[in-house]
Amino acid sequence: MNLPEINTNYNIIGRLLETLQLAEAIARTEVFADELHDWQLTDKVKNLRENYRLMLGYAIEGVTDPEQKKIYNSLVTNCYHLADEVKESLLSINSLNFIYSQKRYLLHTGKVSSQELVTELEAASTNAQLPELLEQSLNTGNKKREYAQQHELLGHQLFKQIWLANYHAANEIELFRSALNDDVISTEDKCLAVSALTLSLLRYFDDERLLLLIEQCENTENAISQRALVGLLPILAKYDARLPLYPAIRNRLVVLFDSSTVAKSVKRIILQYARSNETEKITRKLQEEILPEMMKIAPKIQGKIDIESMMKNDDPDERNPEWQDILEKSGIADKLKEFSELQMEGSDVYMSTFAQLKNFSFFGEISNWFRPFNFLQSDICELFEQKENSFISAMMNNSFMCNSDRYSFCLSLAQMPESQREMMSKAFAAESEQLKEIEKEENILNANKQGEIISNAYIQDLYRFFKLFRFRDDFENPFDYSLKLHNAWFFGLLGYEIEDLKQTAEYFFLKNFYPQSIQIFLKIEKETEQTADLHQKMGYCYQQMGETEKALQYYLQADIMQPNHLWTIRKIAYCYRLLQNYPKALEYYLRAEQQKPDNQNIQIQIGNCYLHNKQYDEALAYYFKIEYNTENNLKMWRAIAWTSFLADKSKQAVKYYEKAIEVQPDWTDYLNLGHTAWCAGDRKQAVEYYKQAIAANEHNISAFVNIFNEDKKLLIEKGIEAGDIALVLDYLRL
Repeated sequence: MNLPEINTNYNIIGRLLETLQLAEAIARTEVFADELHDWQLTDKVKNLRENYRLMLGYAIEGVTDPEQKKIYNSLVTNCYHLADEVKESLLSINSLNFIYSQKRYLLHTGKVSSQELVTELEAASTNAQLPELLEQSLNTGNKKREYAQQHELLGHQLFKQIWLANYHAANEIELFRSALNDDVISTEDKCLAVSALTLSLLRYFDDERLLLLIEQCENTENAISQRALVGLLPILAKYDARLPLYPAIRNRLVVLFDSSTVAKSVKRIILQYARSNETEKITRKLQEEILPEMMKIAPKIQGKIDIESMMKNDDPDERNPEWQDILEKSGIADKLKEFSELQMEGSDVYMSTFAQLKNFSFFGEISNWFRPFNFLQSDICELFEQKENSFISAMMNNSFMCNSDRYSFCLSLAQMPESQREMMSKAFAAESEQLKEIEKEENILNANKQGEIISNAYIQDLYRFFKLFRFRDDFENPFDYSLKLHNAWFFGLLGYEIEDLKQTAEYFFLKNFYPQSIQIFLKIEKETEQTADLHQKMGYCYQQMGETEKALQYYLQADIMQPNHLWTIRKIAYCYRLLQNYPKALEYYLRAEQQKPDNQNIQIQIGNCYLHNKQYDEALAYYFKIEYNTENNLKMWRAIAWTSFLADKSKQAVKYYEKAIEVQPDWTDYLNLGHTAWCAGDRKQAVEYYKQAIAANEHNISAFVNIFNEDKKLLIEKGIEAGDIALVLDYLRL
């Protein structure tokens, strides 16, 4: 069985279990397991089938069993687990991807016992502090690096053993639980363990390890609890269908979310995950709009610099106001302001900057993508040994940079000559102080700011790993669930108040995530008093999703609740127009005109509705009114010409087509002139116009015939014979 077949079979079993087709799921699992030729696994599946047959027999006979639901759920979870086990075993044998190559390598080289590994980590964490206690030692710097390297090797080992395991024995679970609450083991190691546990659970479900991760969401160390929460949410979303089958997990989540602090963090993280969907858009905007425009105006700014006047200026820090004028006129100022606002909001604005700096050997080790930033890390520790490089420390405290980018920044600096680093130090001295002040102000204003910074940075670390790691395609991306978190089973356990739901829905609405917005708006609609504003937004979401009939339904309800609201009236008219109900569209556009009699867009739509209703004189009245109030309105000339043609006012049609051709000729103008001449009885002139149309469109006869065929029905209605149309087209083809 090849890899696509393995995944297909596994997914089919999952869908069968989700739709309560347990018998078929067991049959599929039995066939799936036969691929392994493992008699123990085959026996497990057969026992599962027999147990289900017994349960069904009792049920059919009418035997009342208060435990039936519990037994059924247990059978379903067993089937899930067996399918997981078969899939993992088959992939371990057949898959060449990074994960299973690492599993086979670890199995071949042997792993350190969990107890031994934890003991060594405790010793390494203690050793890491020794150089600080031995400041008089001549080799303190060397010792720091040596201890750091030893510690990091243990961290890599810890990460891989947790990540690559499918489950842990009860004694191992207890050992890791103790280690994660051990004051001796470093926070860095605990963070790596939580990340490894997250990555492992995303690959292979295990309820005991999931409970361990949930426990860490209440760890007293903020760095660990926030990391655990960030990792937990996509796991809960991935296993959404099976989690209600585990009472212990449900009960533990209820206790977890009962904490207002935790619940608040989860709600924030859901929005932070949603925000990650804007990262690629921000990156494109930076690369395709802002940077190219900055390059264009750079010579202009440079040309405005007057060195002499700057030297004589009393205020050396004053910026040339002409530079700002150039920025504002170019439109860059607005884009930079928007960029700055996104940064303050927590959006990932550095992805494009640091994406090219992930090729250092440091990032070849998978655990380093998840490593919290540490000044003592062996690859960068030398940067922080000199006082003149204190600006680097300030940059590293920049709350907008994630851990991965901080390492990229430092690894890049480490390759620079020392003289160049000193120049940067002086250049960034003032900015470093400003960053510190901003950090202090933010911490004062928001007591929960630290948790917010940690979770946002970790989400960005994850995003970089799943987008930039060289073996990223071998991993299931948790960001695939980033816009599904609000719709997962656990969401109902969070105790969302209506105001919380509104805030989440409004955020999605603001960011144009309309399917997600409508899902929450529907919940709000059921639980709160109806308002025009709610129905307007629901209508707009459905409109943007292309569900015009549903959009119209909500707009009409909004109109009842808040009559004569111009925005709503125009939206109703627009929906009727999309649905080609032009009489109703006209009715609402006329209502809109009463409020805005001089609005040209409304007048154009009224004219268009009259045109579709074949009320040509009324349509022309509006088109002439718009033409009178505008100058050289080509669109209106063509509208008047076409409507005049339909109204059999051929002279007027010719007049306006010729006006348009004189200003800006288009080949379709000649085509329509041909129709006008033919319907007026002059076929010879019509053919000449058709020839001009073909010539004007680079002799593209195919395009001409396609458009002509769209008008064929209209020509026949105006008395042109179908046979004559065929002859003319053949004549033009020859």
